[in-house]
Formats: sequence, C-alpha cells, structure tokens
Amino acid sequence: MVASSSESAVRDPVRDLLEGLEAGDDLETVYRSVGSSFGFGSKTSPRGLLDLAASAFAACGASSASPLVLDELESRYLAEWPARGNTAHQKRCYAIQAAILIASGVEPEDTSWWRLDDVWVHAFDAVVVFVRAAADRQRLSVAAICGGLRPA
Repeated sequence: MVASSSESAVRDPVRDLLEGLEAGDDLETVYRSVGSSFGFGSKTSPRGLLDLAASAFAACGASSASPLVLDELESRYLAEWPARGNTAHQKRCYAIQAAILIASGVEPEDTSWWRLDDVWVHAFDAVVVFVRAAADRQRLSVAAICGGLRPA
C-alpha cells in the first residue's frame, strides 16, 4: 500500500532529534530535520521536545549531592551553537529550566504570550544540552543516551 503525500509528510520531531543525535549528525542537519515538523501552519506541539529534554535531564542523575551547574550548561554542552542575542538566550534558559521543572513534576510557565512561537527551537537546544550532559556524567556515548531515551 502506498502512503498518501499527507501521511508521508507527517514527521515525529522527537524521533528525528534522537536519530540525528544518535547518528552523530551535525546540529544544523538535525535542526533542519526537526524543524520540518514545525513549519508554517503546523499543528505539531513543541511539548514533546520539552518532555524529551526533561527525560534527558533525569538521565543526568543530578541531585543536591551531585548538582549540574545551570550557568555552565550552555557553554559546556552547546558551545558551538550560541544563542544570538538576549531574547534568544532568555528563551533558551526558559527551555532548559522548563525541562527541569517538567522532570520535577511542575508545569512550566505558558509561552503563548511570546511574540514569536519558537519554543521548539529552544526545546531542541535543551535536549542537546541534557543529552550531552547525561552522556558526560554517565560516561556513556550520546548514542547510548539517545537509545535509552527512545520511546517504547
């Protein structure tokens, strides 16, 4: 049976992100693949990416005895992908903190007031940060962490 064009166009940004990171693709390639799910008129919610970032944060095993340093996350795990400008930096911080909140069972602040609905962009960044942090802290490969985060 041949899939219709609308069926074949449906993408799963969570799967695309995990597969890209697992394969070791460069971030620009992974970003474009994930971004194809969030184009104009898309009904895809960025919540799946925030939930993935929350799961990756949990995989870090952070605790009061072994904390992650929030101020170091971007420079340490996403140095090659800097936020451009204060607004982008603040939105990235929101996504990183939202992932931590979700992992803790707290709903993050609503972003519907943002002038530009680009939560997915910053959630993408949060996933990358926490996947890399988890790999570093667990002394595993990024691919191994991605495999462990893959939905059943």
